[in-house]
Amino acid sequence: MAAKARQNYLKQEYDRQRELNQSKATSDKVFQLAEAEYNSNEVALQANAEKLKQIGIVPEKLTHNNITSRVSLLSPITGVVSKVNINIGKYINPADVLFEIVNPSDIHLRLSVFEKDVNLLSIGQSVDAYPANNPAHKYKCEVILVNRDIAPDRSLEVHCHFKQPDTFLVPGMYMTADIEVNTQNAIVLPKEAIVAYGSQSYIFISVNKNKFEMLPVTTGVGENGYLQVIPPVGADILPKNIVIEHAYTLLMKVKNKGGEEE
Repeated sequence: MAAKARQNYLKQEYDRQRELNQSKATSDKVFQLAEAEYNSNEVALQANAEKLKQIGIVPEKLTHNNITSRVSLLSPITGVVSKVNINIGKYINPADVLFEIVNPSDIHLRLSVFEKDVNLLSIGQSVDAYPANNPAHKYKCEVILVNRDIAPDRSLEVHCHFKQPDTFLVPGMYMTADIEVNTQNAIVLPKEAIVAYGSQSYIFISVNKNKFEMLPVTTGVGENGYLQVIPPVGADILPKNIVIEHAYTLLMKVKNKGGEEE
């Protein structure tokens, strides 16, 4: 307020000295001094105005009649307060962090990946993440940043974006994730549909209601409870009516009877 009130006086003095100087009624030195004081106070006034804007005060509306001892601190983002670092009566410094705020609509997943796997990572890869206490609840994510700084434990950070976050996600929550480094189309079946007999893997085909046939197959890679199944030589696809459940029970009956299950 003092700088604002002083600015009015300095502006009038500057205008007066400019008129006197133009008529040579005063020296250039006096006019230059009035001009320097006016410009210097204008800079201080603008600097104070910017500081007031940072705490939510409109400088143009501030007068000696509405000065208050309290101001509202406005958050730069919308979110919830996750941590409070101050208490009533505590003195703070300009560099102190008062609150930590989290925007739940833009939560990111931060993963720690071993150094040996860094060459397998790239931006845009798909990620399946799930909480440690609920592995069945999976979230689809996408890699948005791969940090190239190696930590002392020989790991690096990978940041991912949730495609559909929800209220169950809490900052600081531990999660596990599977990153897709290579993708390809394959025929897969649940592991429960594949049985091993000797050195050969088999699936069961339902011939009719009470008859099943064992079909030898070759298995490939497995993931999330599924195994890649390679059709027999000369076939592009697997037959229909594959038995998905209780394949091991059928195998036990076949072994007991020594042939196909009737």
